[in-house]
Amino acid sequence: MAGFYIPFTTKIKDKRVIVYPCVGLEKVIERSQSKSIENLLKQLYSKNEQLLKNGEYHIIILWDEASDDKSASTTDVMSDVWIFDKLESWGSGPLVDVKIFRNISPETNIGVSAGDGLLMLGREEELRRTSKSLDEYLNSIRAVLPEDIAAKVDFYL
Repeated sequence: MAGFYIPFTTKIKDKRVIVYPCVGLEKVIERSQSKSIENLLKQLYSKNEQLLKNGEYHIIILWDEASDDKSASTTDVMSDVWIFDKLESWGSGPLVDVKIFRNISPETNIGVSAGDGLLMLGREEELRRTSKSLDEYLNSIRAVLPEDIAAKVDFYL
């Protein structure tokens, strides 16, 4: 099964974020532990303050990746932090950057996104553009995604 768990919004170090946990994340983050995702994100933002200080809001895709070492049975938590800035001053929509993290360290040897993430980001931008304000957008029900990747259950049990 591919796709996302139900996304949610939160604040991490005064930054408003939308979190999209991917199916499979349960291999690296405990679903039954309340706030396990939020705790991971607090560590990520604390360790990478300079990298993550920019932007008016962030969309974070959390996913799992198995170790390249086939003899190891480890799986890493991956965080794609999409940084949206200059919402009002950038003529063609917000200026967007992405920072990728393996566990809580920057990762530069991996691609920027997968198709599911790109579909979600496009739908989120459509939703933002039809919202009356950034607050309305961030506090609204999340974007409607294609059926094969749409969220069906909450990450937390």
